[in-house]
Amino acid sequence: MIRLTLSILAVTLVTKECLGQNLLAAYNSCRTEYNVDMDTFNAIRNGDFSIRTPFIECFGDCLVKKAGFMNDDLSFNKDVIVKFASRFIKPEDAETVYSQCTADVAPVLCATAYDVYQCIYENALAKWGTRRNGK
Repeated sequence: MIRLTLSILAVTLVTKECLGQNLLAAYNSCRTEYNVDMDTFNAIRNGDFSIRTPFIECFGDCLVKKAGFMNDDLSFNKDVIVKFASRFIKPEDAETVYSQCTADVAPVLCATAYDVYQCIYENALAKWGTRRNGK
């Protein structure tokens, strides 16, 4: 019983630590869990959303949930998304990204999370990468 309690506590602490802060850890954890090949993994990590299958959508679901952007009940964690996006763009723009990416999303298992990840990537991470590269 004590071992079970400690295991649950450890999983909870690891999960909470990842909430939007360590997307790389979420990427790697989900890559291992879904056994995604390296080419596909790198494509998705670099914003290539042309690879879209139900399997890849569920990989995205894993990623978004482990990063803390979305709960198992398909509700969104506004604070986590805004805080994460604010690392790359202005806070007021991060609020806009949250609203834009979660406003009209249909709650469909796996597809919803993938759509939200793609939207956050395209509206926050990609803009940061462009500024970072001097474009």
